[in-house]
Amino acid sequence: MHPEADPAGEDWDREAPYLSNGSYLATGRSEFGADPPPSDVMRITHRVLGALASIVASAYVNLVEERERWVLWVPVFLGTGIALYFAMPGEPPPWSGLLFTLGAFGLYLLAGERLPLRLALGALLALGVGFTAVEARTTWLKTPILQRPLDPVPVEGRVANVERLDKGVRVTLADPHIPRLAPELTPPAVRIRLRPTDTAPPAGTRVRILAALRPPPDSPEPGAYDFRRSAFYQGIGAVGFAFKTPEVVAPAPVGLVGWVNDRVVALRELIADRVAARLSGAPAMIAIALLNGEQTGIPPDDLQAMRVSGLQHILSISGLHISLVAALFYFFARAALALWEGVALRHPIKKWAAAFAILATLAYMMLVGAQVPTLRSVLMTALAMVAILADRSVLSPRAIAVAGILCLLYQPEQLPGPSFQMSFGAVLALISAYEVLRGPLNRWRKDGGWLRRAALFVGGLCLTSIISTIATMPFCLYHFQQVANYGVLANLIGIPITELWIMPLCLLAYVAMPFHLEGWIIDMIGWGCEGILWTARVTAALPGAALHGAALSDLAFGLLVVGGLWLMLWRHRWRLLGSVPIALGCVLVPLTPRPDMVVSGGGTMVAVRDGGGKLWLSSSRGGGFEVETWGKRDGGEGRPPAWPIVGTDDGSLRCDSLGCLYHPDLYRPERRDPAAPDGRLVAIAWTRDALAEDCDNADLVISRVPAAGCDAPRVIGPDVLAARGAHALYFERGGVRIETVHDPQSKRPWD
Repeated sequence: MHPEADPAGEDWDREAPYLSNGSYLATGRSEFGADPPPSDVMRITHRVLGALASIVASAYVNLVEERERWVLWVPVFLGTGIALYFAMPGEPPPWSGLLFTLGAFGLYLLAGERLPLRLALGALLALGVGFTAVEARTTWLKTPILQRPLDPVPVEGRVANVERLDKGVRVTLADPHIPRLAPELTPPAVRIRLRPTDTAPPAGTRVRILAALRPPPDSPEPGAYDFRRSAFYQGIGAVGFAFKTPEVVAPAPVGLVGWVNDRVVALRELIADRVAARLSGAPAMIAIALLNGEQTGIPPDDLQAMRVSGLQHILSISGLHISLVAALFYFFARAALALWEGVALRHPIKKWAAAFAILATLAYMMLVGAQVPTLRSVLMTALAMVAILADRSVLSPRAIAVAGILCLLYQPEQLPGPSFQMSFGAVLALISAYEVLRGPLNRWRKDGGWLRRAALFVGGLCLTSIISTIATMPFCLYHFQQVANYGVLANLIGIPITELWIMPLCLLAYVAMPFHLEGWIIDMIGWGCEGILWTARVTAALPGAALHGAALSDLAFGLLVVGGLWLMLWRHRWRLLGSVPIALGCVLVPLTPRPDMVVSGGGTMVAVRDGGGKLWLSSSRGGGFEVETWGKRDGGEGRPPAWPIVGTDDGSLRCDSLGCLYHPDLYRPERRDPAAPDGRLVAIAWTRDALAEDCDNADLVISRVPAAGCDAPRVIGPDVLAARGAHALYFERGGVRIETVHDPQSKRPWD
């Protein structure tokens, strides 16, 4: 029988492929008989599998065609491993990262020439290296964290750093001796704020300070920035304030590293003193920030204006400053060598100038501090100069990839911070965008007159500001819950002032200071700083200067970052697929749940949400930065209002002198717990007298006083708050979900 002849007279498989022996390739029908026609399910399955195979094949072709871009994904997977470490609920065994990395490396070697497998294992290997790097750094540091307040206690240590504040000075004491602490429990450094009338002792001197010490501040809310973790990686295990003026004691010998650090800190203080002798107020602090990298002294109102206007990046020593320093030193060194005829004709002065520029940027970084934006900029600038030395052009995306790898391996703990994310995000977006626009811009610039070049300069500033704003928007919303709406306008004024006026004068001031000739230069720097401040204040005062939003969920933030990376790191059209996770992330942004209640770690402040979705505080005083963070993470501009003495008008909160009763289900019956059809009741007890009744009637009791013996189904008292830190409560249909800053069962080294 011919394979196309069907006993039933139907030709449903007339075009089906068959083999030479008469059996069908797809259906399995043989020459001795016929199988029934395929069902709709089989046809749909075949089509789906065929589509998936086509997609996989297309993706593989694109992946191979972009093999020169694979290196750009190495820091991404390194960062993924680091993020995985910080996302873990508890501290993993210290050998886990190394074991995983060795296993991935072994499998990579065994993968042979199978490219897809090698790529997958290479990604796992990079992930393991990132995890191992941060795990090794954590294990190596072992910073003891002060567990209880000490008040007062004489602290003796070497002044390792001095920071000017808006009011007063604070010092960091290295190798401290604290009488009430055993040596193994004494942190490597403590940070103490001096009294406003005290003068900071010189760096390198050993002092004794009578001070009150506290553990580093905890995270104000689950999911908010973890200050204690940041202090842990800086080696700071305690913070406090002084009761008396520091007393200088006999100096202790220090090693070479300590001696160099003391000299650098002393030089920074000398520069700050020279500036303070000529300028005052916020202009002086901005000038100090640009000259020695110290940003702590800028008044809060002016710093907020810089943030709202989008000019805060000017205070951070990054690409804008480093590239200008390198360019100026390169230009002047090459010009000076060109004046020496014998050298200019016989030696590669271009390369000599590049080497001199590298040394100058390294010296500048030592002076202002190796923060993440500074380190990234210095690495990328050094790579550009090395390319000049090697007579090669620099591939900018690879330069930022190398800078990212080195930064992540050197300081992996910086990955979760806004500085790292915003610095690399903005630069990567600019490189990616100008990689696409380079051709059209070059064609438009070619044979253009001065008017066209001026338009390109202004347009370039606008485009750069727009790209940077869009690229950093997810990070701003995730970390700060605000975005500058007029950043383009402010930067059109602020960046030219910085590039063309302030920074060249700063370099000239460095040269003049050894000869005490810097006075008039600092005065001119002050004029530029006044211009930046004026721009920031005017821009921040415009209507709608900042866009405020609630804190992003980790899922929404992750989708935005993954989509952005896919869009920026690839070159071919499949990069546009990155818009899919970006769109999903944008959809999830307004859907991020906000807590119905927040309780501070000390139990002194409580916030509740009324039926209209508004957040109310238990008091109009106290809380400070903690409650301001609650308000900003909730989408407001700062501290939420205090609830009335008798409670809220909608009846969701009722109060008396003993405490308050909160009804979270009053205006959202759809989320009521089936076990509590009449709605759940939360009691907030201020005194012991309130506990007797609250513990019998409430489903959950939050007590400021010890609540031992309370029979309520769930109790959050001082002991629980001390162990777990701030609480965020979400009342859902299936019960109440409680998130805390700490988990005593899975303690991390910085807890």
